[in-house]
Amino acid sequence: MSAHGVLGRCLIGVTGWVLAGSFGQPAAAAPTLDGKPALIIGHRGLPGLYPEEVIAGYEAAIAAGTDALELDLQSSRDNVLFACHNVYLGDTTDVAQHPEFASRRTRRSVDGVMTGPEWFISDFTAAELKSLRTRQPIATRPKSYDGQFPMATFQEIIDLAKRAMAANPSRTINIYPETKNPLYQRQLGHPLEQRLLAMLNKEGWNSPTAPVFVQSFDPASLKLMRQLGLRTKVVQLIDGSDVDYRSGKVIYTSPDTAKPFSWLQAKDPRTFAAMLTPDGLAQIRTYADGIGPWKLYIVPAGGVDANGQPVSALAQAQNLPPTSLIADAHRAGLFVHAFTFRDDPQYLTATYRGDPAAEYRTFFALGVDGVFTDFSTTARRALSAWLAATPRAAQR
Repeated sequence: MSAHGVLGRCLIGVTGWVLAGSFGQPAAAAPTLDGKPALIIGHRGLPGLYPEEVIAGYEAAIAAGTDALELDLQSSRDNVLFACHNVYLGDTTDVAQHPEFASRRTRRSVDGVMTGPEWFISDFTAAELKSLRTRQPIATRPKSYDGQFPMATFQEIIDLAKRAMAANPSRTINIYPETKNPLYQRQLGHPLEQRLLAMLNKEGWNSPTAPVFVQSFDPASLKLMRQLGLRTKVVQLIDGSDVDYRSGKVIYTSPDTAKPFSWLQAKDPRTFAAMLTPDGLAQIRTYADGIGPWKLYIVPAGGVDANGQPVSALAQAQNLPPTSLIADAHRAGLFVHAFTFRDDPQYLTATYRGDPAAEYRTFFALGVDGVFTDFSTTARRALSAWLAATPRAAQR
């Protein structure tokens, strides 16, 4: 049988699963690891509307019903931890409009990949970073808040979570920091792990019950923090960069998305896919409490066009049958927080027919324990509606 025929039969089967699981209600929803509803994780604040990782965006995410404030940790030259996704500033700030910083634009190798000319956070003091204003990096999203907000420090986000919980003691607002490019930052003389741990200790938040999840793509960083005394919940992130749409298999197009940098340095032949095996999950459980996989490891996507050729974009693909990853992780004692859920049409498969709530329903039915989302408002509404329509789902 041709590959086209195999995939065609597969998609016919998928249609039945989608109608039963995504658009209707399944006969029995899979439980989460702890039996509670999935966490809504405000990925970089509320970047569907605001620039990434600014206090105004985190405030909006809290108002929208998020359970966690997710952020990426970067260090300034004077060792102040800031929230910023990349180690450089050009895509999310107005640094290019500051002539006083023009001479700092340079090239640098980050986790094995040479960047183009950029302004790197580690070359700026905290005061200089605070002089910049943020902007929306995704071209199709609103720009109305560009130029209005400064970058946020980690301490400011901690303080915001504490204020929100003081104002509403019945509510838990977790912080969810990621040690970003940790080996690269350590090589620059700005180790993230010790500073993060010191800040959690200062706040009284270094315990298994603290409202904290610490995440990283690199197990070396997570293991180091455990050795240093980190006692919070820990999450091993699992990356991927593209999809073979003929098979639905996640593929890797760059060294920094294929494997943790510590593996790359050690010439370890494995990729992130090794973490998804039973042995890989068992190893993760020795230092972490959960995993944060790209959502396409859970519900793959694929399809072919009218000429029998694989589609070339996620929005053209159909859902393939879900993998056993959530069930496998739960058997290993690991919760699963999947990333990243977005309302933008280019991030939704054709199966969902432009409805982001349908994607959430699919993952809630599979028993996902949490979702990283750029649109906390959509996620919270989708979860509330799904819980109302699924009486057997445990209530928080």
